[in-house]
Amino acid sequence: MVQSRLVSRFVRDVVAVRLAFGVALLAACSGVGTSASLATPLAPSVDQAEPVPGAPDHGNDPAIVALDIAGRGLCSGALIAVDVVITARHCVSAARGPLVCPERDNATVESLPPQSVRILVGDDTSSAVERARGRRLLVPPGGALCGADIALVLLDEPIDDVQSLTVRPTGAANGDHLRSVSFGRVAGAGAAMTKLVRDHVPVLGTTATELLVGEGPCDEGGCGGPALDEKSGQIVGVASRVVPGGAAASNAYTRTDAFLALIQQSLDGTTSVTTGTGILKAKKGTPDLGANCALGTECSAGACVTAGKQRYCSRPCGPRDACPAHFGCEQSQQGEPVCIEK
Repeated sequence: MVQSRLVSRFVRDVVAVRLAFGVALLAACSGVGTSASLATPLAPSVDQAEPVPGAPDHGNDPAIVALDIAGRGLCSGALIAVDVVITARHCVSAARGPLVCPERDNATVESLPPQSVRILVGDDTSSAVERARGRRLLVPPGGALCGADIALVLLDEPIDDVQSLTVRPTGAANGDHLRSVSFGRVAGAGAAMTKLVRDHVPVLGTTATELLVGEGPCDEGGCGGPALDEKSGQIVGVASRVVPGGAAASNAYTRTDAFLALIQQSLDGTTSVTTGTGILKAKKGTPDLGANCALGTECSAGACVTAGKQRYCSRPCGPRDACPAHFGCEQSQQGEPVCIEK
């Protein structure tokens, strides 16, 4: 039921967006101002990848870690204290295979031994270094995974040279834009998985415990990674499962604001990272806006624009979605408003 409600909301959101765009275009033609100028023959062209597949993170998010679960493969997670990692519950449970909702039965899901979880720090799995193992797992009560796919891994050793992330006490809303970071495969990278960032991904729907996010699927090692508020960098969700839908395939994230008591329990008695020299910190701002590109798939927001003789990574924009400083919102030849360098 959760999956069907999320997909239904997604369809309604797509219709609403298309109607809103049509109204904005009519307003522009009638002389009413909009935040995106009307397209002209010299308007920029955009190659937009949907859903957003992600681009290499290049060290911008050191607190995002890989979880190597003995004999079971890889998941992603995030440090929220020197000795606490937040991830998806199915990553550290005895259940096998991808999570499908609604669940077929109400069988209790058993957690794996904490010591079987290895925490790897680095930008790709070929060079990442094991820094700790699990010593205890905290999960929601009951055996259900759907809508409660979240776990806290308490570590046997502190990772005190990386600045931890914080969890936002309030949830994301439909229409918000988030940034997500997780491990995945890049074409031509061989067997290793690389840390990927997806920027400015839209929230397509919400329930009391989940967010539907319009990005590439969290297959293989991507599940368990966080969705971040794109301005503050605070965690608002944990990647749980793929929501199928053809071209509309997206990810469902477990809302962290729905499990604040459990998260606080994991943090009781921990020590926060202190600022100082040598501490690896997340870099603020849009990861690659203005960087060279050839295709939208190379950009963190999935948009590569051609403006004159320049070609660079950009992102969508709109009346309530302003571009960053030094960029303006312009209508592209494809009919999509995008951020263009001033």
